[in-house]
Amino acid sequence: MDDVQITNVGRVASTQDAALLLNILPGHACVSFEQFDGRGRRGNEWNGEGGVAVTVVLQESSPILPIAVAATLASSVNNVLPQVSVGIKWPNDLYIDGKKICGILIEQKEGVCLVGVGMNVACAPIKTAASMREFGYEGTLDMVASMVVASVLTAVQLTEMQAVTSWRERDILVGTMQTVLSGLNTVSGLVLDIDPRQNLILQTELGILTLPAATASVITT
Repeated sequence: MDDVQITNVGRVASTQDAALLLNILPGHACVSFEQFDGRGRRGNEWNGEGGVAVTVVLQESSPILPIAVAATLASSVNNVLPQVSVGIKWPNDLYIDGKKICGILIEQKEGVCLVGVGMNVACAPIKTAASMREFGYEGTLDMVASMVVASVLTAVQLTEMQAVTSWRERDILVGTMQTVLSGLNTVSGLVLDIDPRQNLILQTELGILTLPAATASVITT
């Protein structure tokens, strides 16, 4: 981490956009403690008041990267909050006690891979979310930013087996009944598995469906 540059970009709309604008090089990152117009998957908004927004720039993505990043981040958060259990909600959120504490957005733009992470640290932006502070975190925002960057760079080194094994240990959906929005349709069923490419395997009344993370999201838990 000594040779990794983390640029504080101040108050910005999105660290994803800032990383491109400032031409942050692969292997480095930018951070904001005042992101006001961040985005999540499928156009959802994420605002970072009381939290940490980080974008790590990578040379390229891989099919296993989303699972590896989520698993590594979950482990890192659990290391600083050992009294709780950090779970992963497919495809890109970290949860503690049924509340979201972190979201992940991975985008491929302008020839680089942008790994965006929004972590609720001091407070939660909505009632259904939680913050690290609520569970006893006493560190600084800078410490969380460094933890996030280190986690993402560690995730890149994981093998597929390591990433999938770690993910499955923390998954909170397999074995539960869920309603999933897929395209413009909703479908309900029992979550059987999440494969290494982040496809949700759902047992429905009509049979087994394979739903890709790119076009589907869970709307009940």
